[in-house]
Amino acid sequence: MDIAVSPLAGLLPETSETAALLTASAHAADALLRESPALRTAVSVCLHAQAPMLLVWGSDARCIYNDACIAVLGPRHPAAFGQPLAALTNAVGGDGDGDGDGDGDGDGDGDGEQVTTTTLDLATWSCSPVLQAGERLGALYVGVAASTTDVSEQRHSDCRDSFLLMLEDALQHVSDPRQIIDTSVRLLGEHLHANRCAFGLAAADGSTMHVISDHVQDMPSLQGDFPLEVAQGLRDALLQNRPWFTTDAMAPGAPDYVAEQYRRSGLRASLAIPLHKHGRLVAAIGVHQRAPRQWLSTEIELVRLVAARCWESMQRAMAQQQLAANEARLRRLANTLPQIIFIADPDGRPHYFNQRWYEYTGLYPSNSEDATWHRAHTADGLRLSAQAWTLALSGERAFEVECELLRHDGQSRWHLARALPVRGDDGSISEWIGTYTDIHDRRAFEQQLRESEVRFRALCETVPAMIWMSDAQGDCVYWNPRWYDFTGQGEDQALDQGWWDVMHPDDAARVRYAFEQALNQRGEFLAEYRVRRHDGQYRWCIDTASPHFASDGRFLGHIGSLTDISERKHIEDATASDRAILSLITTGAPLPVVLDAIALSVEARGEIPLYCSVMVRDEISHTLSFGSAAHFPIEYRGHFEPSPIGPDGPPCARSAHLGRQVICADIQADASFASHHAISAAMGIAACCVTPILASNGQVLGTLNIYYDRPHLPSLREQAMARSASHLAGIVIERTRVDAKLKLSLQAETAARGQAEHASRVKDEFLATLSHELRTPLNAILGWSRLMQSDVAESANLGRGLVIIERSARAQKQIIDDLLDMSAIMSGKIRLQAEHFDIAGLVRSTLELMQPTALARGIALELDAPCDGELWFFGDAGRLQQVLTNLLSNALKFTPTGGTVRVAMDIEDERLRLCVQDTGIGIAAEFLPHVFDRFRQADAGTTRRVGGLGLGLSISRQLVDLHGGSLGASSAGEGQGALFTIVLPFRNGVSDLRPASADTAHAGTLPDDCRHRLAGVRLLLVDDDQDSREAVMQFLMLAGAQVQAAGSVDAAEQCLANAHFDVLVSDIAMPLRDGYDLIRTVRSGSADLPRHIPAIALTAYVREEDRDRAVVAGFDAHMGKPVEPPGLVDLIERLILPTRAARDAVE
Repeated sequence: MDIAVSPLAGLLPETSETAALLTASAHAADALLRESPALRTAVSVCLHAQAPMLLVWGSDARCIYNDACIAVLGPRHPAAFGQPLAALTNAVGGDGDGDGDGDGDGDGDGDGEQVTTTTLDLATWSCSPVLQAGERLGALYVGVAASTTDVSEQRHSDCRDSFLLMLEDALQHVSDPRQIIDTSVRLLGEHLHANRCAFGLAAADGSTMHVISDHVQDMPSLQGDFPLEVAQGLRDALLQNRPWFTTDAMAPGAPDYVAEQYRRSGLRASLAIPLHKHGRLVAAIGVHQRAPRQWLSTEIELVRLVAARCWESMQRAMAQQQLAANEARLRRLANTLPQIIFIADPDGRPHYFNQRWYEYTGLYPSNSEDATWHRAHTADGLRLSAQAWTLALSGERAFEVECELLRHDGQSRWHLARALPVRGDDGSISEWIGTYTDIHDRRAFEQQLRESEVRFRALCETVPAMIWMSDAQGDCVYWNPRWYDFTGQGEDQALDQGWWDVMHPDDAARVRYAFEQALNQRGEFLAEYRVRRHDGQYRWCIDTASPHFASDGRFLGHIGSLTDISERKHIEDATASDRAILSLITTGAPLPVVLDAIALSVEARGEIPLYCSVMVRDEISHTLSFGSAAHFPIEYRGHFEPSPIGPDGPPCARSAHLGRQVICADIQADASFASHHAISAAMGIAACCVTPILASNGQVLGTLNIYYDRPHLPSLREQAMARSASHLAGIVIERTRVDAKLKLSLQAETAARGQAEHASRVKDEFLATLSHELRTPLNAILGWSRLMQSDVAESANLGRGLVIIERSARAQKQIIDDLLDMSAIMSGKIRLQAEHFDIAGLVRSTLELMQPTALARGIALELDAPCDGELWFFGDAGRLQQVLTNLLSNALKFTPTGGTVRVAMDIEDERLRLCVQDTGIGIAAEFLPHVFDRFRQADAGTTRRVGGLGLGLSISRQLVDLHGGSLGASSAGEGQGALFTIVLPFRNGVSDLRPASADTAHAGTLPDDCRHRLAGVRLLLVDDDQDSREAVMQFLMLAGAQVQAAGSVDAAEQCLANAHFDVLVSDIAMPLRDGYDLIRTVRSGSADLPRHIPAIALTAYVREEDRDRAVVAGFDAHMGKPVEPPGLVDLIERLILPTRAARDAVE
């Protein structure tokens, strides 16, 4: 309640704290109002009194007091106001919180102020009654006079001040924070005569105290973490910034757990004073006593002061250490910087330089750094520095100057000197801190940059391109003079955004977007757009620009150049058109489509309106016809095509004739165009330019014609355009013709490839067949040979086995002969051994030879001949018999049992016709054209019914062709039989005769028995192969010859020298020396050898050239292996016949 509105207003002082407490208590105020006026006057006197005074009233002796008693009551105020008098008579500062209740809580004020404690019952009390009506005691004045406690408190105060002075002296020269704490704790413990005094730092959560120093006497140390929950209320009191104390932990009524805690430590009295900073517990001091102790307020205040001074001294020492470390670090940093650091007095005189100064100048530190500063400057540098200091000290600006400093080697370099003032709390300058930075290289670079800029501007003003520069915002800040000349703009019109005004409107949006992208991305700029020239014509230009950056990386804008590319655009358009046309060419578009594209391209690129046509030359008629005339009226084409090529025709004809460009600037004035004047006028043709279309070899392929609707002389560009278009037309026309030829060639190549692939397949099939045909008789030969060598073979089967072996060997010989014959035929090396012979007898003997085979198969073999007499023919009897034998063999193979094979012979137009007809399986129509192909068989698979290589018919046809005849085949179809017809001319011959060989020496019927036909003949057999030598030797001995064998040429020569022989039979291929060497030695007559002995070459080399070589070497005859014994006997008889006749004549 406000005193001004209280019922006691006027009685109480307005600014009194206790008066405010009284009015705030409505109950007390009402009680006083009910009392007598004397009591109210006593209240007013008490509260207005300057000396300490109490007023006791009421039955329970409640008291109120004035403001002067507040200092005396100390912590009992304001709780004691209005309380019974007994509450004031108890000593303040009892156990725990001083209320004597033993709860252990100190009663700190929370703000860290001094706690004052006193003992009221030691004071001098003056009591005066206040009487009410009827002389009744209404109240009692109590005055508190000076007491003996004041003297004690004064003594305590002096002692405290003395201790604080001693503590200050002890800490004056201590800089270590830990030593400060240790000294303070020791002195405080000694001053208070405590058994233990400790200083700790509070944890962040306030749960523990880290004791960093303690002074102990007869007690253990507390250093380390100390929990604050050891005593009730200790943590709360410290966190609330209140002192906590206990006077005797062993006193009756003390909490057991507290007593137990202190009983173990030996403590009985304890005091803990907190220290708060910025509202948070940071530290505390604890004082412990082994005996009970009453803690005085002066002692509590002293501990609080020591705690605060310890903290401040520790913080100050730590700050000084940090400051010293920082200063050392800054000095090290200053000495490592590349700049020169200096510190100057407020008047600008330097008194400190870093190490870089001395390294650069070569000077040494001295007491007068100002003198070294003067010595390091040049005269001009001192002058400039003095001017800069004058301006800086006057406050106009900071100190900054560019000057030269002398280096230790006497050279001077430019430096930038800068200094800033350091001001004190009053704003005055206390010193200057500055730097010298070497800018010598930068100044040289700036000079080069200025010179480069001059060169750049000179270059920009002389180059033909339009150079521009823009800033970081995209505004143009520079155009070279070329731009102003090109556009006609002035500088005020072109700069900033003015250059956009001369850009073609259709290009502006696209270019602006690209430029903004380059601006935002700080990247390259590239664009093609049209710019209006000073004459109003838009010209295509290409604009390229690169970003421009400062040395510190700041984006400054773009630098670019603009170039007129109109001519290049025309070329690019033409090139694009040419590429499209070439694409049509390469993709194989029809010729009219490509020529139309060329004509339309020419029309689109003309400087004035025109239309174009292409005329193509007809190689046969030597005329020109339209290949393309997209805009040429169809009704007019008939007047111009076909146009004969010649010197007197219209321009197109003359151009094609001359092979060069013909220009007619005015058709009506051209006499050669007289016949076309009317039609040209009707079509609106007034001028033309005709360009010949040339092939790569210079041949004229046609003309490219350009027509104008007005008299016009084509410009050089138009003439070049016409030539370029005619070149493309030439490419497409020539390519079309080449493609046609290539197509035909490709078709031929495809056919040839098909034939080659077919031949390859046939060859593969032939090789498979050859393997089969060779292995089949070989299997029989090897099988019967093994059976005959074994003991189990019966004598009855031996003859049968020999027959099978002979038949199989003959089959293999026939295969080899066929292969060799085909090889000779294919190489053109086969030659006929022509002679006059009875061909009718040859046919009959061949039929007799094949008759056993026909009878075995149940096939009738018939001959239809005009007569039974002789029919002479000039040819190779052996080869013709081979042909007939092949035909008959084929007929017998493919004719089933019960069928017929007929041979018909007749003469027609001096030609001999031999027909072999069978009733066999016939020939399929699709195979009939291939029946005489090499290696071809109608049934060539593994399931074929007959054997053979498929060479017989091919060889037969080739042999008949060599005789000048023909061999044909026909068949009505499968199952209808086949007919083979041989036609031979009678008048035919050969110019070269060959010695007889084994193949022709026994052309007729061979004798059945060769025994004793060579009786008395002495024969030398030479062969290195023992098996072959013994076989031939046995055959010859059976024939009655006296045979001596030799295994080598040397052995043969020795035999010939030592004995007489009638015949020499020698192999060719032998080691060391061959048969050719032997016969040459014999024929030379050296070493007493029989020079004229008949000699036969018996060899596996059976080619025609092998026979020729044997004859040339000196042999009289040649016989191939395997040996036919009857043929060999016949050959020997023929060779020795002249010798025998001579010998018989002599006898």
